[in-house]
Amino acid sequence: MLQDLVDFAGSIGKAFAILLPTLCYVTGSAFLIGSLLGMYSRGKGATGIGSSLPLCIGLIFAGTSLLSFPEFLNMGNTTLGLSARASVGGVNSAGQVTFSSDGLKSAISQGPTAALAAILHIFRYYFMSYGAFWVYVSIMRQISTMKGRSNTSTTTNLCMVIGGFFLMNADTIGPALAKKLHLLSS
Repeated sequence: MLQDLVDFAGSIGKAFAILLPTLCYVTGSAFLIGSLLGMYSRGKGATGIGSSLPLCIGLIFAGTSLLSFPEFLNMGNTTLGLSARASVGGVNSAGQVTFSSDGLKSAISQGPTAALAAILHIFRYYFMSYGAFWVYVSIMRQISTMKGRSNTSTTTNLCMVIGGFFLMNADTIGPALAKKLHLLSS
């Protein structure tokens, strides 16, 4: 039963591992082209939100971040002191996670913190892909805010980015946070 849940979460993680790079390449390229068109129309004397200098610069930064998304995620993880490493490789990059009842029983016998770490470790590829997806969504929301199409604040989008990085590292942050907050005994 738990192996089926692990397989389902792994399938979702694999789907994100294929979908997310595709979205990043398409939207990153569109942002760079949009920035070039905005700069061109700005040079022709056009006014408006599409040719505003802050938006064009924002599109350049967002486009380059999305086109080099694994490096962007790795830099963010390193900056936050986290250990997960992102890569673009699709289905074969994540590998298959298998569930071992003996391994889980061993973790349970070591205490609640070890059990939580073992359970989160089983779902690590799902959390990595889902966290990276939320980093992507927050970048898209910030560009939408800069274009005037959304009323979310930059602070909200920045919190989403940091939350996405934390979600990518749930298997290390979860047990450490629970232990630090004394929610679980050793």
